[in-house]
Amino acid sequence: MPSTYQIERNRGTKEARQQLAALRKKWPLAFPAKPEDVRPLAIGAAREIAAAMGWSLPYTLGVLVGWKMAPPYCEAVLCYDQRVALDGSPAETIDAEAKELATKQLARLAARETAKKSVKAAAPAVVEPKPAPLPPTVTPDQLRVRGRASLWRRGA
Repeated sequence: MPSTYQIERNRGTKEARQQLAALRKKWPLAFPAKPEDVRPLAIGAAREIAAAMGWSLPYTLGVLVGWKMAPPYCEAVLCYDQRVALDGSPAETIDAEAKELATKQLARLAARETAKKSVKAAAPAVVEPKPAPLPPTVTPDQLRVRGRASLWRRGA
């Protein structure tokens, strides 16, 4: 049975889209709508968000996981040296471990995208050709006989 922590975190993950809109409204500089404006959040921002929004910490972490794992956020971690507080003011510097984690996440996302493209490219090769349409002169009785015969072959 999952713990209360995990239940809350999963609920936050499911409701992240709706809650992200609320976060954007409250802190537009920390949660911009344009990907090129995204900046890495200060360490401890999740606790501040939880306190300000009246959420539990696990729920807040669930809401933030999608934001922090998205390509624009990872690219921001790699491009910038400074984190930002919720009000947009500069905070601590980004350490090498955070940059390494962002690099790994971008690699995972790229691998997933490549796998999706290869599946899509291979999918048409697997599709069997459609049978030719029946000539318009086929009567309902002939169709019924063909249907019964195909059912009989399947059962044999």
